[in-house]
Amino acid sequence: MNPRRVELLVSVRNCEEIAAALAGGCDLLDFKEPLNGALGMVNSESLQMIAAYCERHNITQPLSMALGELVEWQERSTMPRIPSAMKYLKLGLSETRTLSNWISCWREVTERIETEHQRQFDWIAVAYADWEQASAASPLEVLSAAIESRCAGLLIDTFHKQGLGLTDLLSMEMLDELIQRAHRHGLKVALAGSIRLGDLEALSPIQPDIIGIRGAACSEKLRTSRVEASAVREFRMQLEEQFHCHHSG
Repeated sequence: MNPRRVELLVSVRNCEEIAAALAGGCDLLDFKEPLNGALGMVNSESLQMIAAYCERHNITQPLSMALGELVEWQERSTMPRIPSAMKYLKLGLSETRTLSNWISCWREVTERIETEHQRQFDWIAVAYADWEQASAASPLEVLSAAIESRCAGLLIDTFHKQGLGLTDLLSMEMLDELIQRAHRHGLKVALAGSIRLGDLEALSPIQPDIIGIRGAACSEKLRTSRVEASAVREFRMQLEEQFHCHHSG
């Protein structure tokens, strides 16, 4: 049995970082501004430059983009232009526990964005591993909503970026359960949240589709510093080694 290759997603904030992420061997390019939080949105000006760059260089890797948190969209009157090359979109669900119906708010915003752009996107539901601290729905609740809303995938990430990473917050059993359930319903699963090289061995028995990194791709492993091709390449090699060797042995 040859399991699917685990893909590497790298989050970048500008054109310089796109080149480094691609040189290091990433499979998916994700756009976000780390200074604006877990799913910080890149500003409109940077987005336009990024879109032009991807077009000019004929970039074929799928593109995804963070849109910040759902609660920020409820009072947003102007709609940022989402480049037409974007395939996947994701919205964080922090501070939604107090909303009586976060699912309908979430659908409302996603529909508004699609109406404005006159097209459909592949939505990725975001479950925070530290959901209690983020005042968000639990990963199982988010997955149920994602299945009902026909999302393309589930991202399991961390809201707070200093301190505990994904593997500190959720057990392997829990991650495995989420992944298997998502797969039964045809959703892809991406794992992110301060994932380091040292976490890959522990993650290798489970079957995520995508591993997403930012800090591990940056110089000095700081998510606010620059993406370095060498860091991406090192992670890519370790990913191949751990997952391939685990599943072929």
